[in-house]
Amino acid sequence: MNIIGEINCFGLCLKLSELAPIVGLLIVISVALFAAGLMIKMPKHRVSMFVSAQIAAFLAIISTFYLMKCEGMLSIYLYFGYALVSSAIIFGALRFYDRVMIRRLNAKPIENVLSWIQEFTGGLANATVYYYDSAVPRAFAAGRSIFVSMGLLEILSDDELKAVLAHEAWHIRNNSRTPFLKQLAVMTFSSHKKDELEDLADIFAAEIAGSEALSSARRKVDKVFI
Repeated sequence: MNIIGEINCFGLCLKLSELAPIVGLLIVISVALFAAGLMIKMPKHRVSMFVSAQIAAFLAIISTFYLMKCEGMLSIYLYFGYALVSSAIIFGALRFYDRVMIRRLNAKPIENVLSWIQEFTGGLANATVYYYDSAVPRAFAAGRSIFVSMGLLEILSDDELKAVLAHEAWHIRNNSRTPFLKQLAVMTFSSHKKDELEDLADIFAAEIAGSEALSSARRKVDKVFI
């Protein structure tokens, strides 16, 4: 049976089944989540949407396979192949995500312009610090790297910058405590909605650079995003 024939067979079986509305709903949910993932800008939410769409599509395929009670269908094998490849990409992205960001931002090693920053951060975590050209003051961790914008370097004092770097270094040191989807997302210092992990990162930053430097840095950075 070719793909077209299998699709027709799927449609006929679902039409005759009482569970067809459930399968149809799963398909609609999968498509909607995938579309939302393409439109949402926040990396954390985008990854969540794509993973949720994958799960909904998988449930729809399994439900259809159960209803049809047949084996050896090419479309089933194709989907399982797709699921394996896409899952490998999603779980493998964590290891290489920082490399993607380096290329995307055309980031350069910070030691080329401010060597003390790399030395300071290296003493806190096994991480490489990069800078990129942007006027927006921002710092974030991705993979085993920390990225800071030129705008951030311009508005923060050395002590404030140490607080930000210590905050991001904590995230890298404690990746095992970070939910997987958040590891894939960009962990940004300027996030307003702080959770327990962000609080712990701030506590660590205050111990390293002082609470006054941390508060001052957060006020300067958050002011841009209000």
